[in-house]
Amino acid sequence: MGLFTNRKKKKELKAAKIDDAFSRVYSQIEGIDTWNPKKLEHYILDSCEQIIASTKELEKQKTEYRIVTQYLNDIKAIENMPKEEAKILRNTASKICELEESILSSKGVSRNITEEQFEVISSDEKDMPEIINRYIDNEIYQAKIKRSLSYMEGEKSRWEIEREELREQKKLFKKMASIIMVSFMALLMLLYVMYNAAQSSAKADIYIWVYIVLFICATSGFIVFLRQNSIVKGNHQAIVHLNQAISVLNVERMKYVNVTNGIEYIKDKYHVSSAAELQYVWEQYQDKIRDQKRYIQNNYDLEFYNDKLERILSEIGLADDKIWLNQVNALINHQDMSECRHRLVMRRKKIRDRIEDHRRIVQEERDEIDRLMTEHEHYLPEIQEIIKSVDKLCGTSPKASQA
Repeated sequence: MGLFTNRKKKKELKAAKIDDAFSRVYSQIEGIDTWNPKKLEHYILDSCEQIIASTKELEKQKTEYRIVTQYLNDIKAIENMPKEEAKILRNTASKICELEESILSSKGVSRNITEEQFEVISSDEKDMPEIINRYIDNEIYQAKIKRSLSYMEGEKSRWEIEREELREQKKLFKKMASIIMVSFMALLMLLYVMYNAAQSSAKADIYIWVYIVLFICATSGFIVFLRQNSIVKGNHQAIVHLNQAISVLNVERMKYVNVTNGIEYIKDKYHVSSAAELQYVWEQYQDKIRDQKRYIQNNYDLEFYNDKLERILSEIGLADDKIWLNQVNALINHQDMSECRHRLVMRRKKIRDRIEDHRRIVQEERDEIDRLMTEHEHYLPEIQEIIKSVDKLCGTSPKASQA
């Protein structure tokens, strides 16, 4: 690993020196261009710039070619690992894939609990089972009191109706008593008149009717008296029961208000509508806590296995072992590794073709400069010096020397 880093630093230094040399040649070309703006010189200088630009691109392609070759060598080194080490590598890579899938799936899971509910329950986490049980008991007690209130409301209404009926009966019998009294007085007056008008022989019959009327009046009065007395007792009993119903109803209402206030407090605090919903939200909270713990543990395990995989790969002596941390599937699946190798081979072939194209372009430009210089016998010292610098920098040579 250290050797590869040193090589990389040397390549970077070499590339920096080449860039500096290119810059110096470019400055020389610009200077000549201002000294002697002849058409031929312009063309030659443009060709030199093209050679330098193509050479720089050629160096980039060579660097990329070396990198791709190193990747292919790394694949070969991985495939040629001893069976035991390869098994450990695959197991480690498989564990990384499992952990990554678990982390992704945990991110995709959404729990039906709001952030506000989560924060409130988090502060009461230890007391939540007791709070839920108390909420359930309160709901049961509230329903019981509600039924009791309904029953007591019915009792209250029944005794109020009973009392009202007794009042009406009392009025009715009062009127009946008055009617009986008036009728009795009228009959007595009628019998008295008849008695005075009747002969002595008929007066005995009138006495009989007087007795009958007195008996009927006494009986009716006695019945009215008994009924009025019963109404008074019934009214008194109705008042007692009504007061008892009202008293119990007031107590039950106070209990209902207290238990309802407790329920409403829990509803407002935890943003739920029932104990069943609070139980569900509490379960969602516990699931979310487990998800968070699992997520943290998976991240910890993933970091551990990534370090382990990096150590295994570094022991092989790969040019770049970190790149395989993002291609773990290729370490497990032979088909993925084959596809990766195929892509790199095709990429290296394209790079090789581009390198050959750039070499051809550079040589053609260099040959054209020689042709123009020979044909026109143009040997301006400054131009000659620049061409030599380009040859030295780009590794080109005159066509004549090659021949």
